[in-house]
Amino acid sequence: MNFRRTLLKSFAGILPITLMAKSKLNASPNVMGKIQLSNRDYYKELNITPFINAAGAYSVFGGARMREETINAMRYAATRKVKINTLHDAVGEKIAKLTGAQAAMVTSGATASIVLGTAACMTGADEKKMQQLPNTTNIKDEIIIQKKHRYTYDKALTVAGGKLIEVESETDIHQAINKKTAMMFFLKPPIQVDNIISAKRYLEIANQMKIPCFCDAATTTPPASNVIAGVKENFDLICYSGGKGLRGPYSAGLLLGKANLISYARKHSAPNDLSIGRGMKVSTEEYLGMLIALETGLTISEHEDNNYKRVRFQNIIHQISHINGVKTKIYRSESITNELYLDLDWDTNIIKLSKQSFIEALRESTPSVEVRLLRFSQGRIHLSATVMNEGEDVIVGQVIRKVLEQYS
Repeated sequence: MNFRRTLLKSFAGILPITLMAKSKLNASPNVMGKIQLSNRDYYKELNITPFINAAGAYSVFGGARMREETINAMRYAATRKVKINTLHDAVGEKIAKLTGAQAAMVTSGATASIVLGTAACMTGADEKKMQQLPNTTNIKDEIIIQKKHRYTYDKALTVAGGKLIEVESETDIHQAINKKTAMMFFLKPPIQVDNIISAKRYLEIANQMKIPCFCDAATTTPPASNVIAGVKENFDLICYSGGKGLRGPYSAGLLLGKANLISYARKHSAPNDLSIGRGMKVSTEEYLGMLIALETGLTISEHEDNNYKRVRFQNIIHQISHINGVKTKIYRSESITNELYLDLDWDTNIIKLSKQSFIEALRESTPSVEVRLLRFSQGRIHLSATVMNEGEDVIVGQVIRKVLEQYS
C-alpha cells in the first residue's frame, strides 16, 4: 500500500521548499461551509521558514507528519459538529476494539494521559475527591516509582497532587506500600536498563498488593502494533504519544486500560468542569484524527515501513557516496521500536567541518534541513526517515552534498 503522499514528481537542483508542491492542506471554508483550496502561503506571510525533517518525530519539530488518511479525517470533523461526549464514547470504543483494551480514550498527549490516569488512581469514582485535587487531604497520593525510572516527564505524576516514592528493590516496594499508595508507575523503555525490576515482576507485585500499575509507553512506537503488544502486558493503564510514532495529531495521545479507571480518567478530563484536566481539551478533529491514525498505522507492517525508510536512505547515500572521506551506514537501533537510522560521518582530515557547524549549515540552507546530533554518542550524526516524504530524501542528499563539498 502506498501510505505516503509523494511531494515531488520531478525537480532539478535544490528548490526552495515553498516551490516544491502546492499543498492540498491550505483549505478554508467559504460562506456556505464547503472546503475550498487556498493558494495563500501562510508561513511566508508570517516570515517563517519551513524545513525538511530528517531528524525524527520530535516535539520540538512539531512531531510527525500526519498521513493523508488522518488529514482527511480531521478535515471531515472540522466541518461537521457532533457532541464531544458522544464522539469520545464512539472513538474510545473503536480504539479499544482495535487494541484489545478494556477501554480507551483520546487525550491531549501522553503527558496529559499521565496526569489523568494518575488522578483516576488517586480518587477512584469519588467526585468530591475529584473536585478537591490537587489538595490531597484524605486522598491516596503516593506514587511508587523505580529510582532509575525518574525522567523529564515524571512531573506529570505530581500535577494532581501526587508524591513520588522512589524504590530500588522489591524489598523497597513492599516497605513503601501503605494506605496512602495510589499507584505504581513503570517507564518503558527505561532511561537506564541495569539493575531494575522488570515490567513483568513489577506488575506481579502490583497485582499481589492490589495497587493499580501505570505504564508510560509513549515512545515505543512505531510500529503501531506495539500498542496492541503493550495492552497485552495487562498494565492497569498504559499511554502512548499520538503525534510521534503513531503519526496522529501532534497534540493528541492515547490512554488505555481497565474500564473503571478509564471512566474515572474521563471524569477528570474536559469537557467536565469539576476536573483537574479541564484545560486538557481534545477537539473533534483530534478525536477522529487519532482514531484514523491508529487504524491506518495498524495496516502498515514493520517490514513495509522499513523498506520505505531504506529507499529514502539509499537515495540520500546516492547523492553523497562519491565524496572522498564520507562514511554512511544504515542501522537498526536496539530498542523496542527497532527504528532505522542513517549514520553519517566523515574524515575531518579531508572534510574540515565540525559536526555542530554541519548542523548549522544544514539549518541555514535553502531548503532548511534538520538532522539528529547525538551529543552523548561521540557527536554522531543520524538521519531519520520516519516523517520524510518521497522526494524529500533526494533534496536532503543534495543539501548535504553541497555542504560537505564546500569543506572538502
